[in-house]
Order: sequence, then C-alpha cells, then structure tokens
Amino acid sequence: MKGVITKDLLSLKQVALTMSILMMFYLFLGFMSMKNSDGSMSYLSIMALVINVMVPLSCAGYDEQCGWDQFGAALPVSKNQIVACRYLVNLMVMGFTTLVVFVGNMIFMACGGNASGPETYVIPIVLSLFYVAIITPIIYKFGVQKSRIIVIAAMLLPSMLVFALAMLWNGSAEEESSLLDSLDRLASIPVIPAFIMASVIAVAVYVLSLLLSMKIYNHKEL
Repeated sequence: MKGVITKDLLSLKQVALTMSILMMFYLFLGFMSMKNSDGSMSYLSIMALVINVMVPLSCAGYDEQCGWDQFGAALPVSKNQIVACRYLVNLMVMGFTTLVVFVGNMIFMACGGNASGPETYVIPIVLSLFYVAIITPIIYKFGVQKSRIIVIAAMLLPSMLVFALAMLWNGSAEEESSLLDSLDRLASIPVIPAFIMASVIAVAVYVLSLLLSMKIYNHKEL
C-alpha cells in the first residue's frame, strides 16, 4: 500500500507547481485585502477547496494515461487497498492545504491582518470531504473524461443555490420577510456545535463513499 500511495503522490508532482503558484497568488490577494477593514484570508481557503476537489481527478487522469489499473491488478495489492490508498491520499492533500491556510493566516495576522475564525479551516475541509466523497465513486464508475463534466456541475451547484437565494431575496415583501426569518434562525445556531455536526456528517459520508468506490472498483473490468 505504501507503494500505491507513493505513486499517487509522485503523480501529483506534475501539478504541484501550478497548485503552488495558485496558492501564492491567493495568499497575495489575502494581503491585498488588508486595505479593507474586513480583510481576511478567505481567498486562500477557497483555493484550498479547489485543490482538494481537483486532486482525485488529477490522480485518476494520470492512472488512465499510463494504464495503471491493468498494472495494479498484477501487483500483490487488493482492489480495496488501491481504493483505500486513493482516499488516504485525498486526506493527506486536505491536511497539507489546511496547513498552508493555517501558515498563511499566521503570517497575515503577524502583518496586522484580522484574525480568522474556525470557519477558515473547518468549512474548506468539510466541503472538500463532501465533494470528494461525491466525485470519487463517479470517477471509478464513469472514468475521468465523463466525470469532469459532473464535477464542474457539482462545483456550479452552490453558485446556482446562491443565485436562487438572491432571486428569492428580491421577491415580494412577504417572501423577503420569510427568508430573513430563516436566515436569522440559522444565524442563531451555535457555531461550534454546528461545525462539529457538519464534520461528523462529512466523515460519515466520506466513509460511505469509500465503501461505494470499493464496490464499484471490485466489479470493474480491468
């Protein structure tokens, strides 16, 4: 299994430079936001989320290019172990991007920026777990090329929801009042318990995704 994990990490070296440049760019945007009273490193958190979501596609894409599935079938490693390694690599990347966000925030605060709350770290990880849990079984089922379209759709879905909320916000006075009441109720939810609950659900969904991917990969003809 160590060799399979190393293979995925080495394949990510091909996109590591691009990811590093993007992270530095978003770090720069965070420092530029210091001119605003509400400046923060949210840009870096967003970039961390994007990288976390794109890693499964990148790894699977390189596997398809070099015919890894056929080669892996000849190794003394089970299909379940191969899938588990991919999910472990995803977690390792999430941990690394979270560390980058943490270091960026420490530098930002040392330079006089506003302190970031726990949402800066929790939200990208939770969303990454959900996104990766959704797209990884799809990649195993349909392959990388077809999955790209689904991943793009999944990334656009939150934007569509925000747009829908904006449309409701601009509706009638009664609808606006109802929406504001709903937002007020959401705002009254304690932050820490909400983060804990969201994290537990995300981990559970990730584990279920792992089991589903194992089932799909075991029935896949290599």
